[in-house]
Amino acid sequence: MTWAIHSQRGWEEYAGNPRLPLWLRVTSLAFGKHRSNGHAEFRIGEVALVLSRVNITSGEITVPDRQAVQRAINKAIEYEFLIAGSGARCLIVPGGMIRQGPGNANEPCAWHTGVRRTRARERPLSLPDPLGSVVTQ
Repeated sequence: MTWAIHSQRGWEEYAGNPRLPLWLRVTSLAFGKHRSNGHAEFRIGEVALVLSRVNITSGEITVPDRQAVQRAINKAIEYEFLIAGSGARCLIVPGGMIRQGPGNANEPCAWHTGVRRTRARERPLSLPDPLGSVVTQ
């Protein structure tokens, strides 16, 4: 098997691209935020916020509802970019697709093990602003 290194920051930027379909943006977010264990944990509403669209003229932000986010996740699972068990609180990248990432490959996912926290331990989420640069929350 041949391996290459990818930039998680680059994947995060794709996640904010409103020209891409939501399922691909969710996939990009998972690849941009996964830890060594393949899990990318999020706070409530965080995935929807990344999938938001900004009207450049009015500045109005349109955030997809929970059903639209879940449909995008389900489509990414159907296309085998994410695995079953993925949801808006934790997106799971297929194990054969990654090696390494922040953290330890053997650490349990807090969301899937039931050890809930109020905030995910991930680094801050980078969001694109309407003018094209990236803003970190």
